Amino acid sequence: MKLVTYFVLLVYFSNSVLSEKLRYDNYTVFKIHVENSVQVKLLRDLQDTDFRFDFWTHPDHRSKFVQVMASPEDRADLQKLLTENNMNAEISMSNVQEFINKQTLKRYTRNNIGSMTWDAYYSLDDIYAWIDDVVAQYPNVATKVIGGQTYEGREIVGIKISHGEGKKNIFIEGGIHAREWISPATVCYIINELLTSQVQEIMAAAIDFEWHIFPVANPDGYVFSVESERFWRKNRRVFSEGIGVDLNRNWNSNWLVHGASTSPSSEVYAGPGPFSEIETRSMARYMREIGDQMEIFLTFHSYGQMLLLPFGNTSEPLANYDEAMNIGRRAMGALSVRYGTEYVTGNIVEVLYEATGGTDEWVKEHLHVPIVYCYELRDRFQYGFLLPPEQILPTGQETMDSVVDIIHQMRRFGILTSAGMAFKASTMLILGMVISFFV
Repeated sequence: MKLVTYFVLLVYFSNSVLSEKLRYDNYTVFKIHVENSVQVKLLRDLQDTDFRFDFWTHPDHRSKFVQVMASPEDRADLQKLLTENNMNAEISMSNVQEFINKQTLKRYTRNNIGSMTWDAYYSLDDIYAWIDDVVAQYPNVATKVIGGQTYEGREIVGIKISHGEGKKNIFIEGGIHAREWISPATVCYIINELLTSQVQEIMAAAIDFEWHIFPVANPDGYVFSVESERFWRKNRRVFSEGIGVDLNRNWNSNWLVHGASTSPSSEVYAGPGPFSEIETRSMARYMREIGDQMEIFLTFHSYGQMLLLPFGNTSEPLANYDEAMNIGRRAMGALSVRYGTEYVTGNIVEVLYEATGGTDEWVKEHLHVPIVYCYELRDRFQYGFLLPPEQILPTGQETMDSVVDIIHQMRRFGILTSAGMAFKASTMLILGMVISFFV
């Protein structure tokens, strides 16, 4: 190994292990207005070659603007580039650290599942401890499951919720991108609702299906985002040229075709090959074991308020596109009822940008799951990855509303291969009450 490689590794390990948590004092987030294809290309080239700038959103001709974060040292260079190319920009955040300070982290109290509340974010250890306690409190229906392992030796911990054998399953993935904290928080809220809610439709959904739920699919990255660098996205695998693979570009579905990089320094590095990462390989094995029973796959990301369908390499209406669009649009209508939050529904290319190698694409292509969606949760470019804690609960509530409606719409469209008895029973109960009222 060359001396320069040793030096690079030393620098990375020093930054990730020995140094204090990175602060973002006076870091600036710019909202850059995109007006033509020339400007899109300019920003894409900048994203691909100059890693000083953190692109919170991807440059694309579908985008009206792109959000980019710059350090105080690099801010002038970015502004100069924008001025020289007649690009308009405004400042979304002038001091990013101020917004980070508002994202409170709470400590979970062991053996008290009610101490996890929906007004704060939690560390990986606290999320895992909560899952242990949930399983202990609901031993007849909840089981701790291990979906895979990580580069740094952690387990990818999930929970299975099942009221009996032989049921079709719903799989939920959260936190594959480390900095998207609202994703694990929302997934944990869904777990809590499935076990504790007294709402008839949620209770029926919990009973009718076997749920496999993983709040944090990228544990190493999440820990690093909490403890060291708030905006870390990838896993933590070490390369001589950089650290980390974007796990949502590493799945073996149109790998490296669009929206990914071959540079380990890039935020969207797809890895040296498809399934090169232990996290994606081991999770794929877990999914294959239950894949023939999977009716719904949901993955939660942030941000932008979008419901995305596969695929990310074409806007062609592949697979059961029309059914999925109808169900998705209706579900997003249900989501909007509670707080008026509006989502856009469409496939990845239609709504967002070209991007391949994600979990949702692989699940659709290889497991042939009827309904596959990727949620881009709140918000629409105000707080970005720094969604305030007071929005955790409303995000969870409206998202749960939409998940229940997805199930309802799938029954309505006749997509589910087995009708849940709990849903039928609750429907007949309500019908009976109505009839008795008029008799």
